[in-house]
Amino acid sequence: MRSEPMPTLTDYALAIRTEGSPPAPEGVRTVDLVLEEGDVISSTVGAMRSSGLTAADFRSPAIFLAPAGRHGLVTYAGLCGFAGRRIDAYADGVILRFSRLHHDGGPFPDSGEPDEALVWAQVGEPFADGVRCVALGPSQPGLVSPEAATVIRYAERLRMVPPDSSRDSLAMFVLVAALRRRSDDRFPFLSTGEEPVPVAEDDPEQGIDLEKVRQEAVRYRLEQGEDTESGSHHDERIREADAVDIRTLLRRLGSSSDGPDRDEWRCPRPRRHWNGDEDSSMHVYSDNRARCPGCDAEKLGPIRLALDVLGITPDEAASFILDSDRVVDMCAVREDA
Repeated sequence: MRSEPMPTLTDYALAIRTEGSPPAPEGVRTVDLVLEEGDVISSTVGAMRSSGLTAADFRSPAIFLAPAGRHGLVTYAGLCGFAGRRIDAYADGVILRFSRLHHDGGPFPDSGEPDEALVWAQVGEPFADGVRCVALGPSQPGLVSPEAATVIRYAERLRMVPPDSSRDSLAMFVLVAALRRRSDDRFPFLSTGEEPVPVAEDDPEQGIDLEKVRQEAVRYRLEQGEDTESGSHHDERIREADAVDIRTLLRRLGSSSDGPDRDEWRCPRPRRHWNGDEDSSMHVYSDNRARCPGCDAEKLGPIRLALDVLGITPDEAASFILDSDRVVDMCAVREDA
């Protein structure tokens, strides 16, 4: 099987920069996010507002040009929330293809759900007194030990102390968010490890709440509306693809229906199910949308389903649905593993 060639920065339609980011290559559209002084969460969303970014910008391949160190994590968290997915990043001279990674941390087994609720925990060093702490890295079995996976996955609130390098801090952030994923990634608090011991579930002294950054960016995207360029040929293709019978897409993703009414389908994301979803938990609705209770917070149309299952951009999803009859049997992935 031929491997997919590694991309270059010129393969992206949009490059997003912030203070300290490297320059974008010539010919690539560039958007600079300028953060004002003050509350970091408001400043991050405000920078996106001022930049003119729209949800439509992320229908084509986009990449975040990260500054040195861990300083780009807040901006990256906001961009993921605004895009509705992970986006690729360029850090320390390397393209990190986060958009192509498997969505959850299922391949990392844990040691079981704790008997008692774990309100606060920390991943990363330096370890703090009075807080349950775990580490990630080469010294851990399979990068993430079962104990660390349990703490990261089940802690109600999680502080993350990232490494100093831009590349490693972004990689750690994406891994932690994937391990905490339910219907969507759950982001940790960006911490130094030197904050005081938490005294309450909503203790405001525990670092920067990256999940709140994500949520505020999602809220801004929803304020814009789903389509800021209605009437264009580009958006007509998105709408046309979203009108294709979602059952046709499910078959091309390797799914099948067990029931005579063909409303219950096997989820095409078997790795997110302990039994490969042999019980067919995905329900298809009369409005041409579908939802798996274990994977989706809400009903998805064909475009969003293809985007989530295949890890592609909306433009790529439209091309897959409209211009191809290729079958990608995602339900065979677990069986062949």
